[in-house]
Amino acid sequence: AENQVGAPDQDITGQNLVARWNHTWSDGSSLQVQSFYDHTTRGTPGSGRFDLDMYDLDFQHTFDLGSWNKIVWGGGIRINDYDIHGTASLYFAPSSRTLNLANGFLQDSISLSPDLTAILGFKLEDDPYSGVTPLPSARLSWKLNDDMLLWGAVSRAIRSPTPFDEDIVERLGTAVALNGDRDFQSATLTAYELGMRQEIDSQISFSISAYYNDYDKLRSIEVTSGPATLNLTWGNNLHGYNYGFEAWADYQPYDWWHLSASLNELCEHFNFTPDATLMALGVSQLGDDPHTSATFRSSMNFGRGVEWEADFRYVGTLPDPHVASYIELNSSVGWQKTDRVRISLSG
Repeated sequence: AENQVGAPDQDITGQNLVARWNHTWSDGSSLQVQSFYDHTTRGTPGSGRFDLDMYDLDFQHTFDLGSWNKIVWGGGIRINDYDIHGTASLYFAPSSRTLNLANGFLQDSISLSPDLTAILGFKLEDDPYSGVTPLPSARLSWKLNDDMLLWGAVSRAIRSPTPFDEDIVERLGTAVALNGDRDFQSATLTAYELGMRQEIDSQISFSISAYYNDYDKLRSIEVTSGPATLNLTWGNNLHGYNYGFEAWADYQPYDWWHLSASLNELCEHFNFTPDATLMALGVSQLGDDPHTSATFRSSMNFGRGVEWEADFRYVGTLPDPHVASYIELNSSVGWQKTDRVRISLSG
């Protein structure tokens, strides 16, 4: 059970079982088969309960095709059997479902030359809400020399509907305030990336990558006609794009001391489609993300099992709703006294 200050107690139980088989042949090809079962129950007394049984089976086969193709293919199926015990004011209709998600994929890593490699991937996903969806990807990497690598990629992804999108019902008294949308569609993403990694010497390396993400059919809140109090439902009337870059650097001045730093910059541009009916809430319903974030880490190993780590983090201003920027410093000292005993102090 969890007891959180200012919130009702939560009862959480569960168990799981995993089985995995791996085999490697003399030619270097390999096969992995994995299956697992997981049961989770989570509930708040007087506020509903959620029961989920998950069954999963997947496999992956890797082999070389000639001297310049490395193939990875496989697939899997996952069954989610759930039952949601809601309340009179918030519930799901239907309250239980059995959802089957299947997928198959193929990836070919092609050595076009000693310095140029292309990776082509294709995945078919059969989702219980969105049906069969193709998810392609392509990546090209170019090793300019022993110390520098350039790469670029383009890929497509979706966010499939969930029971929360289609089955949720919220009431205010006897009136329905929010209904799920049985025609809710998958949100789509086309992602473009460019990157570079450079090793200056054995002690210093850095990398930088830029990205551009194009989104369509993002979830929005809409107003429908009818006698209900609010007449709210979900829709797919937000779209737009974001772009930015991520940079990392590593420096190891001594064998016992390692430094690393990162910087992230994000710009977002989202708008409503002409069909949107509730634009007053603004695009902030998508989320609230900082434009800038950065980290700096230091790790020292003094020998005899003694280590000291420090992590400095900066998070920029959140735009809407506004939250001021902040910084934090976490540090810990640890002593591995024996193989079985470790003592640490953190703050």
